[in-house]
Amino acid sequence: MIMDNNDKTAFNVMDEKRSIKADQMHKIFLELGVNFASGVPCGVLRHIIKNFDDDTTILHIPANRESEAVGLAAGAYLGGKIPVVYMQNSGLFAASNDIASLLVSYEIPIFFIVSYRGCEGEDAVQHLTTGRATETLLQSFGLPFTVFGEHDIKTLVRSMFEEMRRIKRPTFLLLKRGW
Repeated sequence: MIMDNNDKTAFNVMDEKRSIKADQMHKIFLELGVNFASGVPCGVLRHIIKNFDDDTTILHIPANRESEAVGLAAGAYLGGKIPVVYMQNSGLFAASNDIASLLVSYEIPIFFIVSYRGCEGEDAVQHLTTGRATETLLQSFGLPFTVFGEHDIKTLVRSMFEEMRRIKRPTFLLLKRGW
């Protein structure tokens, strides 16, 4: 199937439409003091990223690679900021050493928003291998994560931030396509 670049329903097209859930999440981030964001773009996260771009109270630095986003967020945290990092789960594997050796070792609590590509129900073959292994990777590092489903987003994000701060470890919210 050939995509028409003018088709406003195309998956990766950024248009003027808003996402109620992304807007709710952004409001919660602001209430929790989030003032820094970095990551590698993904179409699943496009509305979240757009909110970071549009908000002048959040220093948003898009990264070239996931490891770079982790390093920027760690530096921001050490400089007194409250960071959020976003990426695809394939990027989570690329940044796994940085997460384990920097964030876990030095107890740097960073909230991650991860698009859960290749999870059950997806058919993009290039994402299936990492999709099957995503939860296992996080479990092997002993890191808390939640796959977003029928949760109340406000309650979920607040409780994840509380847990993250209590244990001083990164925490991961996995978002499936169409979350």
